[in-house]
Amino acid sequence: MNPDAPFDPHVLGIGENSIDLAYTPVRFQYAPKFDAFYPALVSLLTDKDTVVFGYAVENDIGFLYSDCHRYQKPMPNFTFYDIQEIYRIYREWDRSPSLEDALKDLNVPFDSYAEHRSSDDAEMSMLLLKEMAQEIGQSAEELVKTYPTSGGSTPTFMIQAKLMELPQRDLGFPYDADSRENSRTFNQLIHYVDPEVTNKDLEGHRFLFSRLAKQDIGTAVELANAIIDRSGETVRYLKEATDYVTYDEEEKNEIKDILAPLSLRLLSIKELRNLLK
Repeated sequence: MNPDAPFDPHVLGIGENSIDLAYTPVRFQYAPKFDAFYPALVSLLTDKDTVVFGYAVENDIGFLYSDCHRYQKPMPNFTFYDIQEIYRIYREWDRSPSLEDALKDLNVPFDSYAEHRSSDDAEMSMLLLKEMAQEIGQSAEELVKTYPTSGGSTPTFMIQAKLMELPQRDLGFPYDADSRENSRTFNQLIHYVDPEVTNKDLEGHRFLFSRLAKQDIGTAVELANAIIDRSGETVRYLKEATDYVTYDEEEKNEIKDILAPLSLRLLSIKELRNLLK
């Protein structure tokens, strides 16, 4: 697919931690653009017999959403499932591992796998899902019921995107070495579950912190640890959340109508502190 945009040097093998494109830039240049593929994509993704799986699939949904917006096309309505999330919980990872790490871990052969080639990514993701289904002894349909946080939908994703597009207040917190370290710590606490915790007050509750709440990153880290101490989790995506944490009542009132279609509990930082006492 022709991206109809200049290539970032990062994807041309330039700079630290760069990657190489699966094909030459010239090949992309002469490929059709997104709008030419759109009818086929919608037909495939919304077919009643299609079940959509992907590894770190939220990234793919994000690209689809941005191109639909760019080309002024309606975002198709469908449900999707994240193989990475199934694998993460099955193997009890606190972080989200790469596809290559997952393939190595479950001994899925990938000698011919070319990273960043979409057809190979899809095939390897399918083989990983197949291996987990065989090991666990469940069908793909049964797996998504066993691991419900793997599931999402494009309407929920679009609500998440709307939240991300809201203008942000600058709360005046410094962006210094301490805040950067706290940000790294907060990311490490996402999905972390302490097996030794005996307090089960928040078991089954998954907390998503708003961007504004994470500006006060020191408080966010403190609260995330307190949530873990009560068997709760902090999560990365709206589709995983049972509770949404706002910075204050002003933000809570601003977003409550946006989140109204979802069964989420809205809590300001102050209310969450009171809950955790």
